[in-house]
Amino acid sequence: MKVSSYIKIKKSANEVLNLIKSPNNLEKFHPYCISNKVDIWDREKSVDYVHYYSGKIYKRKFTEWNKNGYVLDIYNEVKTATISWIVKPEKTKSIVIIEADAILPFNNVFIRYIVFHLYIKFMIRNYLNSVLKGLKYHLEKDELVIEDQFGKHDWYSA
Repeated sequence: MKVSSYIKIKKSANEVLNLIKSPNNLEKFHPYCISNKVDIWDREKSVDYVHYYSGKIYKRKFTEWNKNGYVLDIYNEVKTATISWIVKPEKTKSIVIIEADAILPFNNVFIRYIVFHLYIKFMIRNYLNSVLKGLKYHLEKDELVIEDQFGKHDWYSA
């Protein structure tokens, strides 16, 4: 069950890609991340951990690394989502797209559909929007994003 969000950033695609493909990158622009510890940093073999202000810790395992971004799987004991980061060049700016393909723990298709469409997709979209705003803010202003800078999130804020 997919949710996506995008933002335009007044930086070249190379500048955006250099940031998002660097180790510990989330510590610079992610408004819900206390730390982003690297286990392995080697393109599609990369593994890191996102420590949230809420106390949650998720493992990220990268599965694809290409010229326009990457794809990774998120684990919280079990795989919970596949995330795609895509950077598209556009004259003097870039368009950054994040797509989350959530894996919900409900066997019943009807329940999964209802929960996703009434709750989960809004929570994920809010999260993706805040992460993208943080990326834009950091790249355009050259400042670190602070905790909850674009609003609190029920799952990831303290």
